[in-house]
Amino acid sequence: MRYKTVVVKVSGKFITPDKPDMIKSYVEVFKQIHESNVRLAIVIGGGRIAREYISAAGRLGVNRGLLDLLGIEASRLNARLLAYALQPYAYPEPPRSLWEVLEAMATGRIVVVGGFQPGQSTAGVAALVAEALTADLLVVATTVDGVYTSDPRRDPNARLVKKLDYKLLRQILSQSVEPGRYELLDPLAIFVLERSGIPTRIVNGSDPLNVARAISGEEVGSLIS
Repeated sequence: MRYKTVVVKVSGKFITPDKPDMIKSYVEVFKQIHESNVRLAIVIGGGRIAREYISAAGRLGVNRGLLDLLGIEASRLNARLLAYALQPYAYPEPPRSLWEVLEAMATGRIVVVGGFQPGQSTAGVAALVAEALTADLLVVATTVDGVYTSDPRRDPNARLVKKLDYKLLRQILSQSVEPGRYELLDPLAIFVLERSGIPTRIVNGSDPLNVARAISGEEVGSLIS
């Protein structure tokens, strides 16, 4: 593998109880990466379960701070599911802070993380983890092939941008995009990654091998640097 310390952010649409075969595929990929002597931390989103809990609580009048807590717990449950499937390669308990991430990484095992605190997306968490570990690369495994000029699911004229900087990324993400529909990295994540100089590769996570390809140095998806 080309990189030695990597953080992978995986959408909760892939690591979810209703997709056990997808989880198995990710487990095999992460084992292979770990056995190639790559220090690996994985951050998992809340996905459908988070949205369902947040929607139900919103209809019950729950405030936004508590809605965030529900989303965080859903992401941690998904993270625990993957960590258990990765045994004995993974640290069994999803860390709840950067300090706990550093302690878990010291064991030499794969560390799987969910959310941290209200007001942070799991993309923001992934950026903070990457910075704390001085990662060589952040891989974001999402539902599209990379960064497009606009949402490819809504605009047939959208074009894939294979290489870009964080300034251009901000311009693209500010144009269009309804909340929750095409948000790849939130402002916190972009700020942290830019100040740390950590390159980020956006890949289509529906094929878990794209994560391995990115870590091997293949030019898959979009590279932000």
